Amino acid sequence: MMMGFSVLGLLLLSLQAAPDALQPNNVADFVVFETDVTEPVAEGESLRLYDVHVAIMYDRTQDWCEQEAFREQLTWTYAADGGNLALGEFAISCRDARRVSRRYGLDSAVDFIVPERRQSRWQRFVNRSHPLTDSDGD
Repeated sequence: MMMGFSVLGLLLLSLQAAPDALQPNNVADFVVFETDVTEPVAEGESLRLYDVHVAIMYDRTQDWCEQEAFREQLTWTYAADGGNLALGEFAISCRDARRVSRRYGLDSAVDFIVPERRQSRWQRFVNRSHPLTDSDGD
């Protein structure tokens, strides 16, 4: 059984959100190669690529808030298919990033973004807080 999902396995095209590289108004880009983010991360897994992408956004926001004394909100623009498929925006405050990262044990520093024991809880959180609309991921 999988211990977690490795961040290194993602096909990230662009992940730009270091505070010194932020666009105006604290906007960051999260662009992936995948065209269908509803696909499972691995065969037989219920965790979708989308769930992992959202986890990375929270984890990276948490990291920047701590390391750079960045204490505001970061708005991620999320796109798939190399930027051709807009999937929306995610506004994540430093406070929420810290709370959510700790609650679900998100940690890209050890190559596992969502620990196995918390994956079902994480997926419920994502479905409730950041649901995909019918047009997303098509």
